[in-house]
Amino acid sequence: MGSMPSTETPTPLTDKIFAGALILSTGLQIAESLVPRVPLFPWLRLGMSWAILLPFLLSFGVRPAIALFLARNVLSLTFGGQPPSTFLVSSLSGVFSILLAGGVLRKGVATGWLGWIGAGVALAACFNALQLGAVTAILVGHSGNLFQLGPILAWSLLSGALVAWLAKSFWSPDLWERIGLIIENRVPSDGTPDRPLRLWRLLAWSSLCVAPFALESWRFEVALAMALVAFAIHSKRPRGCRILWQSWPYFAFLAWLHLLDTPGHFLSGTSVTSEGLVSFARHAGRLASFLLASQELVRLVPWQRIAPGSRWARGIGLALPLLPGLFPSATRSTREWWKQRKSPQRTSLAEAILRGLERAQGQPTP
Repeated sequence: MGSMPSTETPTPLTDKIFAGALILSTGLQIAESLVPRVPLFPWLRLGMSWAILLPFLLSFGVRPAIALFLARNVLSLTFGGQPPSTFLVSSLSGVFSILLAGGVLRKGVATGWLGWIGAGVALAACFNALQLGAVTAILVGHSGNLFQLGPILAWSLLSGALVAWLAKSFWSPDLWERIGLIIENRVPSDGTPDRPLRLWRLLAWSSLCVAPFALESWRFEVALAMALVAFAIHSKRPRGCRILWQSWPYFAFLAWLHLLDTPGHFLSGTSVTSEGLVSFARHAGRLASFLLASQELVRLVPWQRIAPGSRWARGIGLALPLLPGLFPSATRSTREWWKQRKSPQRTSLAEAILRGLERAQGQPTP
């Protein structure tokens, strides 16, 4: 558990490994969003998802790490309901921090100059400084906001060290290989290249996945979600409705974010604003539509055939069906992992979470 990821001869990156890392990093990103922000210092976050991104960067390099980071942001935007400005600032900061620091960190680890804490602090400082610059340039438009640079760098020392400690608890030399085996066991048997691909169905369900994000009407979002629920019931596909129930933590997060934290005109006798209610209806309907439509898309698309060279596309396709059950299984698995903390046979926390997720989905473990 104390070793660092190898930058010389890592396990070959596959779509299964990419999917497992995407599930873990997205879950950590959304879970951390449940923690309220400090108004004066909104950047005051640990960045727990970097506990997966950091060893992934060290193992597989800059380009795969950027692909994982952007995929994590896309799914966090979809499931977490964050505003587009948050997605834009985070994406720009993360991509440039990995581009600027990724190669140097990998060289430092390979030569023994850096350990877990050094790599974690350096990456946190780079990301936080670039994020402040992006916020100042895109949202604030005034250099007076740069007074926060000193506190940001000080916070990076603490957050980077804590993320490094968490990454170390996740890490084991055969982590990626074992994660790949767990995800491979989840690939549906009907996802074979011989299955006929009907283009009109692909276009229809792809459009239904994208349409909720293209329109801002909450009435449209709710109506589309209800229509997709009716379709699932009429088509006798209980998994479509079951996935909404499994995703209740995401809807609870949207309720907390929009109903309790949106300014506006309060509804009589409540602490909820009418603007917050509309915002929640829009984002909850959008998430429900995306979940239902993406399940059909994952079921229909022969990923190995249409994207044979894209680990990114296939990895997202493998991760989507598993994300709804992530929070409950992660909570149980983490408790079990902690109880076994003195056992020399204990697996890494990342593997424990994925195995718990697999058991919750009713799949055997290898």
